Amino acid sequence: MSDAVIVVESAAKGGSLITAELAEGYHRDCFAVPGRPTDEFSRGCNQLIRDNKAALINDAADFVKAMNWGRGTVPRKSEGVQRNLFLDLTEEESQVVKILSRGDLHINTLVVESNIPVSRMSALLFELEMKGVVKALVGGVYHLLA
Repeated sequence: MSDAVIVVESAAKGGSLITAELAEGYHRDCFAVPGRPTDEFSRGCNQLIRDNKAALINDAADFVKAMNWGRGTVPRKSEGVQRNLFLDLTEEESQVVKILSRGDLHINTLVVESNIPVSRMSALLFELEMKGVVKALVGGVYHLLA
């Protein structure tokens, strides 16, 4: 139901950590506000950050930037570094590139518009990312680099 989870305060065990685990299971982004190492109610946040289960944010501006929600923060189209090395795209990859040429899209939108199963779409997007054709943004959104 949400694009991301922000854990502001949590003990070493608690409901916030369970929510963070659920968010990971649904491929949602997770963020945590760090606290003093000696503070009992900061241990959960610090643990999430330490274990790379949450990105560190200090304030709302960090969150807005990480989610790419701010004005004028849409990445400019630029040629992928390795794009020229992989000129041959499969038919499915070409279909995904054509759909993404209209703008940044969520993986679910790509699945619906292409009629490609989500498991196959994930593999295609990974291949396109390795080829330097697309870039994965926060929240399961993909951006065409060139």
